[in-house]
Amino acid sequence: MAYFVLLFLEIIVLFFLSKKISNALSKFLSINFLSFLFLPGVIIHELSHMLAAVILFVPVGNMEFSPKNNEGGLKLGSIEIAKTDPIRRSIIGFAPVFVGFMIVVGIVYLFMHNISFFQDKGPHVAGVALLAVGYLLFAVSNTMFSSKADMQGTVEILITLLIIFTAAYILGFRPTFGFVDKILTKEFFEVIQKSAIFLLAPIIIDLIILGFIRVFNKN
Repeated sequence: MAYFVLLFLEIIVLFFLSKKISNALSKFLSINFLSFLFLPGVIIHELSHMLAAVILFVPVGNMEFSPKNNEGGLKLGSIEIAKTDPIRRSIIGFAPVFVGFMIVVGIVYLFMHNISFFQDKGPHVAGVALLAVGYLLFAVSNTMFSSKADMQGTVEILITLLIIFTAAYILGFRPTFGFVDKILTKEFFEVIQKSAIFLLAPIIIDLIILGFIRVFNKN
């Protein structure tokens, strides 16, 4: 249970760090450079929307990766999604968070389990691999969170579901959840534990970058 809480807190911390990073970098980097810097993450973000929409049979339109300034702030990419019901819209909007999280954890997992391979190739190869992994973690983790437009209607749906489940519980409709025991296996908890540990990597990277930015601004 502790790792569930830690994982949840890490996602919240990473969300606020991603906002802080983009705001800090935008003060002394051009929009075009920011777009190039975050391009891998932006591509994954928009493709996640598209993949979820295709799976849910929602038509998609043009996809763009050119930065634009709007009322909500800097927008590094976009994809046209047809109007649909609130549930499918929420799933499509949340897709980049789930996909981004899986990619971040996967990158750290693969690197940690193959670190000896890079070390055997020499310190230069290991250094380049470490920089590449750090950059990918930075780009993906700071672009995986959905915008307000992406999550439009999600809060209303969550409130509605909460009211429905609460009312059902009060009225005596209390289904058994025996299937939960089949999901919450030892292997599942090990995945959560490793995910919580691996998610520390992008958080540390963001904190280091913010520290450098703070020193740079003081000087």
